[in-house]
Order: sequence, then C-alpha cells, then structure tokens
Amino acid sequence: MKSLERQFVVGLAVMLLAVFGLLFWGSVTAVRSIGEAYVLMRLEHDAESLVAALGPSPRGQMRLREGRITPIYQQPLSGHYFTFLINGSTTLRSRSLWDETLPVTPTEPGTVSVQELPGPGGQRLMIRTAGYAKGGQRFTLLVAEDLAPITRQIERFQLGALGLLTFAMLAVLLVQRFVLRRGFRGLDRIRAEMQRVSSGGMQQIEDLGPSEIRPLTSEVNRLLRQLQQRLQRSRQALGNLAHALKAPLSLLTQDVESLPLTNGERQRLSARLERIRQLVDRELRRARIAGEGPGRRFVPAAHVPELIEAVNQLYRGRSLEISTSAMTEAMLPLDYEDMLELLGNLLDNACKWADHKVHLEITVDETVTMTVADDGPGLARDAHDALLQRGSRLDEQERGHGLGLAIVRDLVDDYHGRLQLGLSAHLGGLEVRVVLPVEPEQP
Repeated sequence: MKSLERQFVVGLAVMLLAVFGLLFWGSVTAVRSIGEAYVLMRLEHDAESLVAALGPSPRGQMRLREGRITPIYQQPLSGHYFTFLINGSTTLRSRSLWDETLPVTPTEPGTVSVQELPGPGGQRLMIRTAGYAKGGQRFTLLVAEDLAPITRQIERFQLGALGLLTFAMLAVLLVQRFVLRRGFRGLDRIRAEMQRVSSGGMQQIEDLGPSEIRPLTSEVNRLLRQLQQRLQRSRQALGNLAHALKAPLSLLTQDVESLPLTNGERQRLSARLERIRQLVDRELRRARIAGEGPGRRFVPAAHVPELIEAVNQLYRGRSLEISTSAMTEAMLPLDYEDMLELLGNLLDNACKWADHKVHLEITVDETVTMTVADDGPGLARDAHDALLQRGSRLDEQERGHGLGLAIVRDLVDDYHGRLQLGLSAHLGGLEVRVVLPVEPEQP
C-alpha cells in the first residue's frame, strides 16, 4: 500500500497539473485572441487611412495620394499589403506586394470579411476585405498583415508561462512535502514508540499523537492493557494448575511404590506417571514463554552467544564443540523468549546425541532459517516422519528427542513455519531445520 505522503503528493500533483494546464491553455488562448484582435484593429485603421487617401485624378480615374500612404506599404514583402478593386476591374496594389498578387473578391459596400491565407514568401496573413462607396465609385479594399511577428511574441509568452507554471507547481509540491513531513513527525514518534513496545522497552504508547489519530493510539493502548491482563490471568491460572497437579502426581507416585506389584508393573505405571508429568511440564512451559505482552525482539548476534555459553555450561563434562556461523546483527521480528526456547531445545537435543560436534547456522532473507546439526548417529527416515507427526510418542522409545522437538514443533506451528529433519551433509548426524516466515520491517 502506498504511503499517505505519496498519495497526498501524487493527488496534489494531478490537481495542480489539471489547474495549471487549464490556466496555461486559457492564458495562451486569451493572448492569441488579444493579438489577433490588435492586428485586426490595426488593419481597420489602415483601411480607413487608405480609403481617405483614395480620390479621383484630374482625368477622373481613382488614385492614391502618395503622401498619405504609410511607408511600410512601400517596402517589398514587408508583411503589410493592400489591394483596391474598383468597379470590379481596375486594381491598385501596394508596392510591398512586388510581383505578388492577392485574390480579391468583389464585396458590397458595408460588408466586411476576415480570414487567414498564405501570402508571399510563405507568410501567414490576416486579411480584411471590405466594400466601400466613395465619390460615386464602388470599390473593394483588401488589407493584409503578416502574423509571424505576433506569433513569435505569443510563442515566447507560451514558453515563459510554461516555465513559470512549472516552477510554481514544483514549488507548491516541495512546500507541501515540507508541511507533510513536519506534520508526520508526530507519527514518526508514535512509530518509534510502537517499535519500543514491540521490542519490550515500553509497555504502552506514551505519545498519543495528533488529534486525528489519537483515537487509534488510545485504542492500541487499551488493547495492550487488555492483552497484558489476559496473559497475567492465564499465567496465574497455569500456576495454580501446576500446583494442583504436582501434589496428586507425587502422591500417585508414592502409592505406586507402596503397592504390592511386580517390578514390571511398577515400572510401567511409573513410566506412565512420568509421561503425564512431562506433558504437564511441556504445556506449562509453552504457556510461560508466551511472555508478558509484547516481548523483546530476537537479535542473533547478541542473544545466540549467551545461549551457546549456557549450553556449554550444561554439557561441560562432555567436551563438546558447539560452533556457529556468522550471526546477523539485525533485530528480527521474532519473540526473544520464543527463539531462546526453540534454539535451546534444538541445541539440547543435538548435544545429547552428538559425539563431539554441534553446529548452529542462522540465515536471514525472506525467511529466517535455523539449522542445528550434530555428528551423532542420527535417525532413520521412518523415524523422521513419525517424529514430525502430531501426537507422536517417539520420546517413549528414543529418549532425548521427543519432548524437546514437540515443543519446537508447537512453536514452529505458532509462527506458521516449517520443521524439517534430515541427514547432515557436513557432520553426518541429525540435522533439524526450522524455516520461519517473517514480515519485513516498515521503513
């Protein structure tokens, strides 16, 4: 899922792009319209001046008085042109047309038309054609002007407006990002406190954050308190259960010893009572390692050496060599107590069966893989399958594997992982591999 900051930035960028695009289109259209209106107004003024300069010669022919013609109409291909069509036949043209001609359609007096047509030298002309009547004569006047100069001005305006709007949009986005980052600092503090709660450094979130998310953080604190209360009641109930069960089991054991039974019968009953005691201890240990709410996170580089030292102390009389691979210093999203219980049982089983060497390896990628191998006799393939089946009673036949691996199997199931048994290619004994899926920490 995208972050809120990215959603805000993208949403604002799309909105600004639409608004600024409309502003750009509107401003360019308005400037173009104003420019064309200005050109048309100038053509009207020029037409009025030309009509005023038109008069009969001494011979009765219509002519233009030279001194009243704007000089730009005298320059060849200047971009300003005119043509008179008098009585539908006689024409007067500006010198600026040189050898070029512009098509003139006879127009009734008082009628005006405006159009854009190509002109001399590839020019794009705005042409105004109007009909007049003067001194008993009817004539049509065509006045044209090249639009290239004003088009270049409009293009420069477009580039300037586009650059200014782009700069304004980027500035608004940067300011919004700055404002959002300042606003999200409160969320960053809450996230840091939630990580401390998850790692066991705090029991609840102290900084409730902005008013918009305060109901959420308050609800998280309420759920944390509720979880702690339930776990506390569960531990108390399990402690009471342990106290209530141990006394009857001890009495049953004494009764079995005092009964007139054969040695075989007494051993069989004692074994069954011991089995009950082991099962009770197993479930009590599982409940106890659930912790007191959000526990500490597991850091292999910091916690595994402590565990190895404890196991070495436990088996110091056997001179075992317990080796490990390089351990990551990353804080894994796994409970510290759970991982010590899991690895402790795996190492304990391996040390019981190893001749001289035990090796532990932990690799982290998309999953956490923990592998414990020994150089002991190992187990047959059918024993692997039986040991991994829920409800297996292999521990009654192979002392040392059953209860520890049963606890490991339950922990692996709690984390939705996989437990695999096999033959170690390096040491030759049993290899137990635990694969746990982990969710990556959010940045």
